[in-house]
Amino acid sequence: MRKFLRFVVVLALLVAGGLYALTFVDLGRFKPQIEAAAQDATGRTLKIEGPLNIGFSLVPTVVTEKISFQNADWGTRPQMVTAEKLRLQLALLPLLTGNVDVREVTLEGADVYLETDRRGRGNWEFGEAGAQPAADESAGGGMSLAGVPQIEIRNLAIAYRDGQTGKVSDGSFEEVSLLDRAGGFHVVVEGIVTGSKVSFSADVEGDMQQATLSDASLTVAGTSIGGDLALDMRNRPKLTGALSGTAFDVTPFLSGGGEGKGGPVFSRDPLPLDALTVADADIDLTLGELRYGKVSLTSLKLPLKLTGGKLAAPLTAEYRGSPVKLAINADGGANRVNVDVNAANFDIGKLLADLDVSTMLNARADFGAKLAGGGKSMHAIASSLSGQTNLVIGKGTINSRALAIVSDDLVNVLIPNGESGETAQLTCAISRFDFQGGVGKATALALETNTLLTTGSGTVDLGKERVDLLFKPKPKKASLVSLAFPVRLSGPLTSPTAGLDRTGVVTGVATAVAGTALTGGIGALLPLMSTGSSVVSGGDCAAAAAAAKESSGGITGTIGGAAEGAAKGAGDVLEGIGKGLGGIFGN
Repeated sequence: MRKFLRFVVVLALLVAGGLYALTFVDLGRFKPQIEAAAQDATGRTLKIEGPLNIGFSLVPTVVTEKISFQNADWGTRPQMVTAEKLRLQLALLPLLTGNVDVREVTLEGADVYLETDRRGRGNWEFGEAGAQPAADESAGGGMSLAGVPQIEIRNLAIAYRDGQTGKVSDGSFEEVSLLDRAGGFHVVVEGIVTGSKVSFSADVEGDMQQATLSDASLTVAGTSIGGDLALDMRNRPKLTGALSGTAFDVTPFLSGGGEGKGGPVFSRDPLPLDALTVADADIDLTLGELRYGKVSLTSLKLPLKLTGGKLAAPLTAEYRGSPVKLAINADGGANRVNVDVNAANFDIGKLLADLDVSTMLNARADFGAKLAGGGKSMHAIASSLSGQTNLVIGKGTINSRALAIVSDDLVNVLIPNGESGETAQLTCAISRFDFQGGVGKATALALETNTLLTTGSGTVDLGKERVDLLFKPKPKKASLVSLAFPVRLSGPLTSPTAGLDRTGVVTGVATAVAGTALTGGIGALLPLMSTGSSVVSGGDCAAAAAAAKESSGGITGTIGGAAEGAAKGAGDVLEGIGKGLGGIFGN
């Protein structure tokens, strides 16, 4: 027995010594053949600048360093991929028969640069040189995941450049791994994308045509969503499943802030609508809370269906306890988008404050919109919008800055308990805009306080991103008539100006408006409004609705020199709204 043990020890030492000796074998003489094979397969140059040898292991392992792979000839940088070190672990028995079976791949310090040209062609497309033979459909199934090697990537930098816009998005990943687990793989991705920490994990089973992702979990900036998904690649790619989470924050994915005073609201960057034609999907998303900045939607449900490039996404949620419905339908082939929004009895003052737009209002509102547009960017869609928006705001208070559009002197009289000099009592506000070709015409616009009723008319041009509205105040007290005057609000959406409009002044004295009945009610004026909501059914908007319907006459009188400067307050309010929209729509 002692002799046998001695034999085993000697044999082990010989094997270890042989394996160690192999690490000194220089495989550099094979570099030209490897580089030539890559050139034949892809039409591009593969360079191996570092040593190429066999690592010290019981399993044959090829190690090489300082690798680079050429970019497309139209690319904006010379290399598509560079890496500090690559390790390939090979199965021993296939090598004895002259075959190569890669079992594990380890990549360190990789830098991957993906980009498209102006026609949308990717640098990962190799043309005829890299064309693959057609798959054998008679095989009756996809390649098993058992044939996929384990993959470990450390310190990966990846960037994507859009050839049409020149915009570059990048991320860095500490770990990307694909490790064996119970007949499948456990996938882990951890890194930073657009400045936010991102991690993803899932158990993958099946084959290359039908695979399932169990216990999938995506965490972004500390908020998570997870569930089970299935991917079917047999015909048209289709993703099905259900995802849920207690809370998810989309703020890291959305651009914030405008481009400064007078900057654009709607981005001209291409939208990925054509991506809707690539695959089908049937996914149910449920979230306890969805956050964007300070805005929080709760009890969110989104059954998302994508078939043949057509997307249907009817979302239901609550904002501060009030119901919100948003139905989005998009056609990726036609580049068309339809939006149907309905929100009842929601706190509009809190919403404006949550969006960091304004704190001027304390009231609840109903809102409805049916809009449709087409194009390849937010700007193109906004420029072609058709449809209608309706808004009703109920009783509350409004900051005097909004009433400075009338007159400093008049504000002082209109505000009850004038010691504070800050708020006035709001009775009702209504708005209807009819859109055609991106231009919205105000067919109903009125605001009523306990002592003042103001009507308006004009247009909002989303294509040119300009506003042109004329407001005509009508004091309910005859003694205040001489203090009122028409004001025009005009200019860019993000920085309009307000001032006296002498052309808007017509002769005659406005009479007080009080409780005028409107045939058909608000429903005739604002058809998207539900008569069952508390704001519309409250009955406080009859006078405002009647005035908005007629919207005739104006006010003459003495105009104070300080009034025009005071009117600028309204422009400041709309400027805040325009910049808030810029943050939501990508600029």
